Amino acid sequence: MTAEIAILNKNAVALAADSAVTLRNPQTQKVYNTANKLFMLSKYHPVGIMVHGPAEIMGVPWETVIKTYRQQLETTNFNRLIEFAENFVSFLEGNELLFPERLRLATFAGLCEWPLGQIKNAIDARVQAQIATLGEIDDDGINRITSEIVDEHLQNWRRYDRLSCFPEGFEEDFLRDSGAFLNEKLDAIFMELPIDSIRPSLLEICALRATKEWWSLGSGGIVIAGFGKDDVFPVLHSYTVETIVRNKLKQMRRIAQSNDMNESNTATIIPFAQAEIVYRFIQGIDPEYHQEFDNFIRDLLITEYPETLLRQFGERLSEDQRRDVEAELIRLGRAVHSNFGDKWSDWQFQKFVSPVLDIVADLPKDDLAAMAESLVNLTSFKRRITAEVETVGGPIDRRGDLEGRRLCLD
Repeated sequence: MTAEIAILNKNAVALAADSAVTLRNPQTQKVYNTANKLFMLSKYHPVGIMVHGPAEIMGVPWETVIKTYRQQLETTNFNRLIEFAENFVSFLEGNELLFPERLRLATFAGLCEWPLGQIKNAIDARVQAQIATLGEIDDDGINRITSEIVDEHLQNWRRYDRLSCFPEGFEEDFLRDSGAFLNEKLDAIFMELPIDSIRPSLLEICALRATKEWWSLGSGGIVIAGFGKDDVFPVLHSYTVETIVRNKLKQMRRIAQSNDMNESNTATIIPFAQAEIVYRFIQGIDPEYHQEFDNFIRDLLITEYPETLLRQFGERLSEDQRRDVEAELIRLGRAVHSNFGDKWSDWQFQKFVSPVLDIVADLPKDDLAAMAESLVNLTSFKRRITAEVETVGGPIDRRGDLEGRRLCLD
């Protein structure tokens, strides 16, 4: 796991990242504190990039990808930072040397194994349940179960939002070009099961696995921050990325974890990956603690209190009156809970969040960088004194090319 921080004000943007990387295999996991996650995206312009999640994309280390991009970029500058981000995405999509077509197809086919395997397991479980109940099952029964389960999964996949990074008609074009390879994958997974009649649905699920807003544990993120030529104030854009499918990177810009100071004019602190310690510092309370407290208040007002009142006074009411009173108590409980949440949020912002942001807004760049580094250190220290695996390391040493523990771009 990773702890990364971005802090922006009108003077600069500071980025800080820890050094831990977790390598896993089926038996063990090992944490190393030697990873580089923070780089200059350009050698000549104030633009940095952080990566979190896997240390590689499609088996290629992010460090190699970024250094290759820097060499290609040379002195090129863009008017706005978003153009740097778009150019970096285009570089990933068009680089056949780092990501040849066979790698793209093989990686995507591997990603399809999980949803297809879930379908296969569901079919097997339902067939075995029918055999246990009825003692036998014929071919028609297997066909029916297979069709039903595939249709259920297909409908679920269709409900996910579609990512805007894929053009209309992408699924059809992808299946036309890659259908033969994916059909081999279907045959290897489903083997003797009768899938000829539902093969188009399975192929559609594979295509939707690419274009829908659904991310595997192997997906990661990139954070690009700094200044374009015409950016007066710093800008940060955050993306979730997973793999390159055909000629498109599966990616989505995270609006809630992005900030353009030229538009928002608001200083901000944005944590990535393991963020709970930063939220404790900013908001005055652990997010998990806050959530549990909110759940307790909601259950008390909507469930326990109405039930207690009805047990106490319900005998005086007819059945119809009891239902009406119960519905009204629940409605009032929800209203009180909502009002409590609004007042809590307002108080929390005024008491904790706003004072911190007011200070951040006026920090000089050196203090901005020191604050970002301190928050990473705080997260690392918390991991060190708990029983959890220490998946956040301390900041790594600054290097001559500014890759390492922190960057401050101004």
